[in-house]
Amino acid sequence: MSLSNEKIIYNADKTVNDVCYVKAAGFVSPDPSWTALREDSQDVLIFYISDGKARLNAAGGEYPLYRGDCVVFPPRKYSKMQSDAKNPPSVSWIRCGGELVDAFVKCYFPNMRAIVGTCDVGHSITQIADLISRTSKEIPDTVTLILHKLLLSVKNSLNTPTSVKGKNGLTGNKYEEYIVSHMCDKLDVREFAEHFGMSIPTLTNILKRKFGKTPYQYYLSVKIGLAKHMLVSSQTSVEDIAARLCFTDRTHFSKLFKRETGLSPAQFRNSKKD
Repeated sequence: MSLSNEKIIYNADKTVNDVCYVKAAGFVSPDPSWTALREDSQDVLIFYISDGKARLNAAGGEYPLYRGDCVVFPPRKYSKMQSDAKNPPSVSWIRCGGELVDAFVKCYFPNMRAIVGTCDVGHSITQIADLISRTSKEIPDTVTLILHKLLLSVKNSLNTPTSVKGKNGLTGNKYEEYIVSHMCDKLDVREFAEHFGMSIPTLTNILKRKFGKTPYQYYLSVKIGLAKHMLVSSQTSVEDIAARLCFTDRTHFSKLFKRETGLSPAQFRNSKKD
């Protein structure tokens, strides 16, 4: 990666592991000569255009980028970004990777090419940059949750036009984003209903009609779905998966997982190896 005219924040405390890591984050000031070239990297790179314009060259084509666009570059993919000479962009970016990040990317973007979505993830990148400049044992798990929320936002922006809203201001994608952003919290249906300006009965009826699930059932299904991808796509232990997804312990996680899938986490992982 060749970058210029930017402030770079490296992972100062070296909280890097094979599951999820962020090596660096950067903020680029508007510069007509700015270019970012990605050739052969095992990491995932995420760019967000907060203002101005740029051009993306990837997969043999050239695409314009505008304010609000977020680009996700999978590993081992050539790409090049260039500033628009008349309206140079302000850009923020993060360089990340690990088994869990790879699982997210493969799940949400299965074609494994450069993905461009329109969504506001600038705050998430700023949060991550701030976290990796600190020294704390809690940082890796917090970064993991923010990264997941960011990638989910990009994925949802590909499926749902930003101008389209549900009748009650609620969509399945928005609900899933809410669950991810509150992954470490005990689900409070009252707070969730108030967040969308609804009563609990109204919220429950909408979710049952859309998904056939109560709020808690959907909350659990999101966590179990993520656990499935982690079991299949990584060598992370069952204990670590339970901890990262904020279950009480391995026993609690295994009990709920088996109730939802009919298999224990270990049985599920082994069944996918056949």
